[in-house]
Amino acid sequence: LVHRPTWLAVLAERAVSRTLGGSCSMPLAAHAQWSGDTLQLRAAIGHATDTAAPLLRADGSAPSPDDAAASALGESVARALLAQGAASYTAAT
Repeated sequence: LVHRPTWLAVLAERAVSRTLGGSCSMPLAAHAQWSGDTLQLRAAIGHATDTAAPLLRADGSAPSPDDAAASALGESVARALLAQGAASYTAAT
C-alpha cells in the first residue's frame, strides 16, 4: 500500500538529507506537509560542534507535485541551506 501524499512528502524530505549528505550525527530536520494541493517543505540544519553557530532554515513549496517535482523541491530547499553556509556545517560532522 502506498499513500501517495505521504510518499511525496517523504521524497521531498529525503532529498534534503541526500543533497546535504545527511547522517545520524548531523543535526538536520526536514518536514513536508500538505496545504491543499501544495506540498510545503521546511528544513533546518545546526552545526554539530559549534553551539554558537546559528540554526540555518529554508523552505519551499511545489503545487501538485509528482515524484520528480517532490525530489526537486527537497533539493532546492537543501541548496538554499547550502547558499546560507550549510556546507561548513556538514563538513564538521
